[in-house]
Amino acid sequence: MPRAFLDDAARTAFAGAITATESVSAAEIVVAVRVRSRVWLHVHLIVGLVAAWLGLAFMLYSDYTFGLAQFLIDPLVLGGLAGAASTLSPGLVRLLTPAGIRRRAVATDARAAFYERGVHHTTGRSGVLVYVAVTERMAALVADDGVVRAVEPRTWAKACAAIDAAVAHGGEATARAVAALAPILSVAMPRHVEDVNELPDAIDEGVRR
Repeated sequence: MPRAFLDDAARTAFAGAITATESVSAAEIVVAVRVRSRVWLHVHLIVGLVAAWLGLAFMLYSDYTFGLAQFLIDPLVLGGLAGAASTLSPGLVRLLTPAGIRRRAVATDARAAFYERGVHHTTGRSGVLVYVAVTERMAALVADDGVVRAVEPRTWAKACAAIDAAVAHGGEATARAVAALAPILSVAMPRHVEDVNELPDAIDEGVRR
């Protein structure tokens, strides 16, 4: 998990956001953070092909003399190394992948995580998954039926957009945006004396990709 996003301060901020929201509302908040939602193979292929092409062009037009075998081998080696190195640059994923495609991938993975984590198993259907994909710099919220019915749609959409926008500014900023759910949910789904904590509060850092 990228330390720049989930450092100690961010972890503390997320814990505080979850506690603050669950202490005033019946909602159950689960935060899931992933390095990425997909392995974006096309990015590494594009980088590798461009590097191989540039390497071949250099060999063709260079004053240095290359052997025939080098024209077959060297561009492939350069392309492979460049493609492998591109896995270390999340910015290339955002540069070479349209936002709409990244958005659909994050939304799909968020829905899968919602069920994998059992967020839909709460008694009052009050679970909310906050899913963050660091490489894509996007967030998606998946709310159970009880939350969807209780919160005014425009208010919820605005809160979701604020959390999504905060991802680009780091973990602490994202946690502060999550904490802003507390006043919304406290009004829509006020906490009752008999409410119990049904889901783990620890950040889900299960990295599957």
